[in-house]
Amino acid sequence: MKRSKKKKPKEKNTKKPQNHELSRQEIREQRRRERKANKRKRIMRGLITVLVILGTIGISGFGVYQAANLGIFNVVEIKVVGNEIIDAQTVIDASGINVGESIFLIDINQANYNINALMNLDELEISKIMPNKIIIRMVESTPICAVNYDNKVYYITEDKKLIEDGEYLRKTDIPLVFGSDAVTISEIGKAVVVEPYWRFDTIMNILKDLKDDDNLDKISEVRMTNVNTYEIVTKNGTVFILWDYNNYLENKAYIQNNLDKNTSNMIINLVAGTKPVIKPR
Repeated sequence: MKRSKKKKPKEKNTKKPQNHELSRQEIREQRRRERKANKRKRIMRGLITVLVILGTIGISGFGVYQAANLGIFNVVEIKVVGNEIIDAQTVIDASGINVGESIFLIDINQANYNINALMNLDELEISKIMPNKIIIRMVESTPICAVNYDNKVYYITEDKKLIEDGEYLRKTDIPLVFGSDAVTISEIGKAVVVEPYWRFDTIMNILKDLKDDDNLDKISEVRMTNVNTYEIVTKNGTVFILWDYNNYLENKAYIQNNLDKNTSNMIINLVAGTKPVIKPR
């Protein structure tokens, strides 16, 4: 008699499938661990960066200290750029900056103030050029003439302010004015009184017209004569003789024509009558 085989009951599969998804709690825990790890990495990177910076600063500071002790940062040159009328040494003296002093101890703002207080300038810039040079860049106020009186030359702007004075002419593209009875100045940048003032006013009006017409650089001299006339001398050696400013305006076109033609070495008398009297010099 055959025995019937009993079937074994199937065992339950208690293993988790490989594609088991993490629970929300497990995901939060995993992210928390990742954040902590990333934070530690950021802190370490920050510490390393700080240490590198501090090390660099320390090494640089020590190098600068040693260089300063050796005088590497002591000023060896002060260069003035843009000056035409004012002597470079005058600018350097006014700045208060000295060769040999540490470039780190120079107060640029104070030097700027010192120069502007003594000079009539349109622009001024002072720069430190490491390790040991100073550059002073400047634009002088524009003179309309230079008045010659008592063996000195006074550079004057269109509004009669003093730019500088000296013993010789440094700027040759402006007219030199002769025939003054007196010149009174107070300080650089202030108004100058040239006597006789009413005659000098006439000259200034003529010079302003010449400047507006781009003729100022063609004139070498303007003279106030003893016979109360004015003489305009061109760089080509021609002399125009005038009574006053109105006489100049009446003959302005004629004068312009001669300037355009570069008339040279002639005396052109515009006060003798209705027509110019011309003769060679």
